[in-house]
Amino acid sequence: MPAEYVAEISAKLEDPEGLEKLYRQALQKGEGSLFAKAIGELYSANPQNLLLAAWHYRLREETAAGAALGRLPYHWLYAVLLAIPCGFVFWGISDYRLVARQQIPLFLLYWAPICAAFILLYLFLLHRQFLSRFVLLMVALALASSWVYFADFLIKKEIFWNQYLNLGAIHLIPLSWAALGLYVLKGQDDVESRFAFLAKSLEALVMGGLMGIVLGIFIAISFGLFRTFFFSLPEPIERIFFMGLAGCIPVLAVASIYEPMRRLREQNFAGLFRFVTLLLRLFIIPSILVLIAYIALIPFNFMKPFFNREALIAYNAMLFAVVGLLLWTVPVRGEEISEGLSRWLRRGRLVLVILAIIISLYAFSAIIYRTWWDGLTPNRLTVIGWNILNTALLAILLWRESRAGGEWATAAHKTFAQAMPFYAGWSLLLLLALPLIFIGG
Repeated sequence: MPAEYVAEISAKLEDPEGLEKLYRQALQKGEGSLFAKAIGELYSANPQNLLLAAWHYRLREETAAGAALGRLPYHWLYAVLLAIPCGFVFWGISDYRLVARQQIPLFLLYWAPICAAFILLYLFLLHRQFLSRFVLLMVALALASSWVYFADFLIKKEIFWNQYLNLGAIHLIPLSWAALGLYVLKGQDDVESRFAFLAKSLEALVMGGLMGIVLGIFIAISFGLFRTFFFSLPEPIERIFFMGLAGCIPVLAVASIYEPMRRLREQNFAGLFRFVTLLLRLFIIPSILVLIAYIALIPFNFMKPFFNREALIAYNAMLFAVVGLLLWTVPVRGEEISEGLSRWLRRGRLVLVILAIIISLYAFSAIIYRTWWDGLTPNRLTVIGWNILNTALLAILLWRESRAGGEWATAAHKTFAQAMPFYAGWSLLLLLALPLIFIGG
């Protein structure tokens, strides 16, 4: 916080060397902006102090230069040069004839690792560091993707390998995201940096979605013009428009929101990100009302999720949606919202967490009953694990935020940052262990 640096800087006003060391330490922690704010506050109060004046004008120039240096001169060149081959890979793998076990298109199985590989290459070319980690992560993505395809043949029972392929397509997504986090967080793996990575992930996701909408409108207009002449393009050419251009989006979306010259804690979170988080915060009240309605209806349909698979899926999907809403309604920095809004936001979140825990325990009892009644399957084992993880996260979040008072955002940052390895670890464990658990059917 700036107040901490105000005290430390004040104690070093007679020690220029110590002040320089303090500044270097702040930069290493990704807190250069906090140091600059503290200098600004002290200079405003003591404009006659020559040391503070020198630091004030020095940091003002560095801040102006830093705004320009948030991106490199070749930033967009790398993005475009990597987006194009990513689009070609999307186009090639989206051929309808490429299907794993006649069950799932290869594109649905492997789109996430493909995106992660090209984004990793883009980040590596920008930073030009952590070569060993980059190579290790690329190899890990390739091995995980290969394992999902080949280990599936260990499962002989058709219904089980069908389930595993679907689960593989789903769980390669968080593993691909984790690979990006492991690279970007190298050297800045503290709580605030981890949470900043989560926030940037949302921003990239929204930016990619907006690019996809614009692309969809462009394709619809283009094909509409062709159809006015009763002209139909060959299927491979159509896929260039649909899948090839869509494959360019992931790298371009990351390039749009990530500033490689800034540490994660000093990334800009404004404009699009603030609009999205504001919109999500508005959804807290309707979400509370929906969950209250869910709970009110439970006594009248108590046994439905115990025997109805779709109802149970809906409950668990709701749980993930609530966790996502709780994650992305936390302010990245405390000064983003007023004290009054922060207080009401915290109260709404606590109510939402309590309601979600009640429903998650109800859903957990239903999946345990179904497992006892009809046996263990890959799907049920997966849901049991995710239910335990999500419920534990909600319980810890409730305990910490209720005790933290005005510092609830910091408590939320810590909780979500600590949960990241567990979510990635469970995804990896499922992919590796399910074929061995259900080997031979």
